[in-house]
Amino acid sequence: MTNCLPEFDEIRRRPCDNLGTFAWALSNVGFLDDLKRQADAARAQQGTNADALARSTALTDAACNGAFKYLSTLAQQLNVLRPRSKVTYRLDRRHLFDQLQLIGFRADARRTKLRGEEVFDHVVLRWSVTSGQTLALTKDFLPDIEQLESRLRQGGVKFDSESVRHPVTAKLQEMRYRFVADFACSALLTPDHDRGRLRFELVNLDGFEKVTVEFPAFEIGSTRLDELARWILGESNAFLKGGSALRRVEA
Repeated sequence: MTNCLPEFDEIRRRPCDNLGTFAWALSNVGFLDDLKRQADAARAQQGTNADALARSTALTDAACNGAFKYLSTLAQQLNVLRPRSKVTYRLDRRHLFDQLQLIGFRADARRTKLRGEEVFDHVVLRWSVTSGQTLALTKDFLPDIEQLESRLRQGGVKFDSESVRHPVTAKLQEMRYRFVADFACSALLTPDHDRGRLRFELVNLDGFEKVTVEFPAFEIGSTRLDELARWILGESNAFLKGGSALRRVEA
């Protein structure tokens, strides 16, 4: 009968050192078996991780798709209704804007590749709140200049500025600004497919500020998006309730 392990035959032919060689053969067979078990466990874990990532990606992409459809429909309705916001936008203590009209709603989405599959890169809703007023403002105090320019940039306002300097010292005396008081707003959704989460970046919904917050993808349905729609219209809402990584930055 032929032994399946040739090295065992070699052991029998050399009895003088057969004990050491036999021990070596057994230890190598055991070590190889151990490596095989480790490799099998690693393959199983990799398969489990891949399945989990696939499920998370599918859930997150479905949430993005639902959000895009919701925001597209919302944009169509609001472009017909042209509502007025209940939010007050403050450029400074003297220049406040109420009842601004919400116009120009447009939803968009972009795709990207992830592990060879096409998925959502982001979903965004953009619109404007408009007064139609052309303003000419003058600021002669540095903090006021910085605050006004910060809020104009935050509001997406294109403005003309002119510096007035002392004719002798060239010291800045004042800044003059001219612009139309129409402001840009947006709601940007960015998915994290691996973590199964959606990050919202909300610009100028409550005045000149940026709000960021995260939710699990499975929470992004019509109930949560209805709260976002209420917020866009300046109504009382619970959109941020239950969110994580909440951050608010005022201009």
